[in-house]
Amino acid sequence: ARRGMREQTMAEMRDVERLLLRALDIDNTADAAADVYEALGVVYNVSRDYDAAVDSFRRAIEVRPDDYQLRNKLGATLANSNRSEEALSSYHMALSLKPKYARGWLNMAIAHSNLHNYSEASRCYLQTLSLNQEAKHVWSYLRIALTCDEQWDLLPLAASQNLSAFHEHFDFVEY
Repeated sequence: ARRGMREQTMAEMRDVERLLLRALDIDNTADAAADVYEALGVVYNVSRDYDAAVDSFRRAIEVRPDDYQLRNKLGATLANSNRSEEALSSYHMALSLKPKYARGWLNMAIAHSNLHNYSEASRCYLQTLSLNQEAKHVWSYLRIALTCDEQWDLLPLAASQNLSAFHEHFDFVEY
């Protein structure tokens, strides 16, 4: 039953892909093309065709180079395909376009963690928390990064969720 469901889902994804490509035939203006390529990128990402997703997001970015969310989606797709090093440049670009983009900072932190750059990951987690105090789950990510970096003395600060106390240890902007 599970296999049949997976095959049905893949067939539905191919149907969505065909409809999106048909939309390009109907309206091939640059803005419409960017929307279609973005949607295709999401479809390919969900179906784990990461190379096609990367290509689609890059084509959308050609049309909308200042779209920070597209740059973030490209970074996330690269990271999902075990290309965290490449993802970092997409996240940097997204954050240069919108420095207060909490999701971009979180994704950058995760990419740094994947690359075992735990100190930089911690800094990015702290920046995320500064921008979004409601993101309580990020404290656990920070504790993991601090543990991997053997920053035992900082774990009590993370446990108490004392963001300001981290300023003497990391460079981040508190909002």
